[in-house]
Amino acid sequence: MLTGTILAGGKSRRYGRNKALEPFLGKSLIEHAVESLCGVGDPILVVANDLVPYLRVRATLVQDVVRDQGPLGGICTALLFSPHDWVFVKAVDMPFMVAELANMMCALREGCDAVAPLLNDRVEPLLALYSRRCLPPIAAALEKGERKVTSFYRKVRVRELPEEKWRKVDPEGLSFKNVNTPENLDELRGVRER
Repeated sequence: MLTGTILAGGKSRRYGRNKALEPFLGKSLIEHAVESLCGVGDPILVVANDLVPYLRVRATLVQDVVRDQGPLGGICTALLFSPHDWVFVKAVDMPFMVAELANMMCALREGCDAVAPLLNDRVEPLLALYSRRCLPPIAAALEKGERKVTSFYRKVRVRELPEEKWRKVDPEGLSFKNVNTPENLDELRGVRER
């Protein structure tokens, strides 16, 4: 068992307003993100600094334990509140999820502390699995003022999922499509309508 987690605490600076609430194909981005994790994790947590905008979202709302620490702080909070040893973390601005990709990642958990896919030869830390064993190095990173999500990776056993493997189940990389600007949202509408 694992907990699904949506990180919704971003400031949406490039977008200009809270993108999690933006309408997209009949629902908000956050509703799409939550639905994409149904069947992957239970419960599903939404982690954010301010929970008021998400009161209608059908998920368990959890306020960041350490405020304004970005996604790394959100992962820390998810691990603290998860009833399970593993959390599947996903950024709120990634509305799609190919279930087979999540299954593939879950199958790789044995003998490691985190599982993260590679995209363009770089690890994607905001569509990844983290075990509770990551908490001490995450806490240490936050105490040092490090906010980069991968700052603790050297202190844990991370298993990488090569792109050539996950492309077999998600050839278009839909699970990795994200929204940083209104133009990105328009592009995603076009991808989904194809």
